[in-house]
Amino acid sequence: MTTKNPPYSNRGVEKINKEKNPLEAKIDYLRVSFKTHDVDLILNKVVHIKKEFMQHKESGFYGYIGTYQLDNIKVFYSHGVDERGILVEMSGKGCRQFESFLKARKKTWYDFFQDCIDHYGKFPRLDVAIDDRKPYFDIPMALEKVKNGEAISRFRKSDYNGSLNIEDGGYLGTTIYFGSKQSEVYLCFYQKNYEQSNKYNTDVEEYGEWNRYELRIKNDRAHKAILEMMQTKSLLVIAKGIMNNYLRFVEKGDAENRMYWKTSLFWEEFIGDVGKLKLYTDPSEDFYQKSKEWYLKYGIRTHKMIKLVDDTLGTTDLDDAVLKSELTPKQEHMMMVHLANVQEMVV
Repeated sequence: MTTKNPPYSNRGVEKINKEKNPLEAKIDYLRVSFKTHDVDLILNKVVHIKKEFMQHKESGFYGYIGTYQLDNIKVFYSHGVDERGILVEMSGKGCRQFESFLKARKKTWYDFFQDCIDHYGKFPRLDVAIDDRKPYFDIPMALEKVKNGEAISRFRKSDYNGSLNIEDGGYLGTTIYFGSKQSEVYLCFYQKNYEQSNKYNTDVEEYGEWNRYELRIKNDRAHKAILEMMQTKSLLVIAKGIMNNYLRFVEKGDAENRMYWKTSLFWEEFIGDVGKLKLYTDPSEDFYQKSKEWYLKYGIRTHKMIKLVDDTLGTTDLDDAVLKSELTPKQEHMMMVHLANVQEMVV
């Protein structure tokens, strides 16, 4: 894997294509709770996915007793005497998958949020991810400013970590955390290009310059953020209103009170452009991708080996095994969903 030392300069700014916004924001995790126990109501009027395409499990997380699930889109339900009712949860991949259903219905996230509000939904968790392809600043440089006392924040602490290649000592990325994971607002900055390079064991240069800034918002603040977003129809409140409210990078000055130090130019430029962001949609329609990727990564070599032996010896072990095997209900469900047209699945 190709590695390089951490960059500390704000280079590359002049080369950016001014016609394309280098910042993209997307909903990266979401939970919505409803007091009702009417699962059909939530599936038909809020989630808008036909029940027959959801896999049913008589078990759930967080104390819920059952789940209707379509890959990474989950609808948990509780016992009739449990006042929590129903919880809709979407991971990052679930959000991308849900966007394919929104697209099929010619709707947007704002329509979904309105459906939730109309059915008295509350939003206990919202994560927003901002991809910075410019980038506006180098994360190792931002870390140095934190260490030098040149970051002013409502958070009391910041954590960080970095990775090195044991073989050659090469740099493998830096991550900064602002706040506590238990708090209602939590920020995470990291170098997405290195994260992807480490994950897939590829050269970091393949991904170009790429920072990721994540905002994790809980409880009343998450609900308020959604309501504000419905008013502005943008991520201005999420990105500028929250990030700028909780964090500011400054240039060390003569004043004893750091609040009077001048805001760093890179932070002014970044916060200024955040206000132009709109909800980013990159829908995914592949609902059995995880199983396929696992097989292609771990099972395909064994498949090829048995096939070569069969071809050499004239045996039919592989074909016989395929004919005798039966799909599990979960696999049959994944196949049905994958072969269906998204338009057929929406209500």
